Amino acid sequence: MAINFPSTAGQPTNGSYTYTVAGITYSWNGSSWQAAGAGASATDTTLFSVNTNPAGSAALSYNNSTGAFTYTPPDLSGYLASESDTLSTVLGRGNLSGANDIEIADDQSIKFGASFDLQIYHTSTAGSNIRENGFGPLNIWGTDINILDSTGTETKATFSTGGACTLSFSGATKFETTTSGATITGALTAGGLTYPTSNGNIGQALIGDGAGNIAWGDVATVGLKSRSTASVTQSIASNAAANVSISTAKGFVLYSIETSHAAWVTLYADTASRTADASRAETTDPTPGSGVLSEVITTGATTQLITPGAICFNSSPTATTYAKVVNKSGSTSNVTVTLTYLQIEN
Repeated sequence: MAINFPSTAGQPTNGSYTYTVAGITYSWNGSSWQAAGAGASATDTTLFSVNTNPAGSAALSYNNSTGAFTYTPPDLSGYLASESDTLSTVLGRGNLSGANDIEIADDQSIKFGASFDLQIYHTSTAGSNIRENGFGPLNIWGTDINILDSTGTETKATFSTGGACTLSFSGATKFETTTSGATITGALTAGGLTYPTSNGNIGQALIGDGAGNIAWGDVATVGLKSRSTASVTQSIASNAAANVSISTAKGFVLYSIETSHAAWVTLYADTASRTADASRAETTDPTPGSGVLSEVITTGATTQLITPGAICFNSSPTATTYAKVVNKSGSTSNVTVTLTYLQIEN
């Protein structure tokens, strides 16, 4: 303890000048105070006392006349004395909504696993996410699992243990698994083909129209074609020849050639064959393999049957038949040539 000794200025130094405090007498020897008295020492703790005040403003004081310490402990009544909080009450004090929720701001995440393999987060650009970002699959366990819209009123998908799995559009089930397979409600489009939504009749089969649509059709007519016609009209001077192209099938059986005026009409497999045959006389037959498919000479507006039917084709192949038409009408005329044929190649 600290002792406030009196001033020693002008005092004797033979030990006769003394000072008593806390039951101990000290004498001045000219250089220091020395304790005196039988059995007394400056470290005798029995000579000190401590008084404790009620809790209040923390303080510690000492009375050097009595050797008494006075201690006032701090008032801790406003602080936590025992733990009574639950997670719910702590969350209620710490979130922004006032409810007992766990709140995570945008672009922040809850992470699970040693390497943060599972993350749950919401971003202002990518929306809400549950992300498996490490090892293993993302498993969702439940007896019945439903996926709903944000309002909870529209079901998007359901997965039932031992039952059906369904996919819905605008609340209506469109796909449902069954014990024997799956059921689709509404139109089915697969591989660019749209299938009918009703059953066909006995003997019918699904037939494509070439435009992405599938419909029921009679099996007896599948693959059979009706005969077709193709025409071309060209203004040609008398006794002059004109090279023309006629849009036909790539391959076909020729049934007839019709002319609107007297004409010599020759059909070719390609333009090279037509060029090579340009100088052949009307009275000269074409040589085998020359590319000439068929030819007729008419004396007016007439239809010449081709018997037996001639198989014609484009050697490229493209859906075009090349022809040479010589006007034999005696004057410049718009000569029309019409072919009647049956397609035999797609």
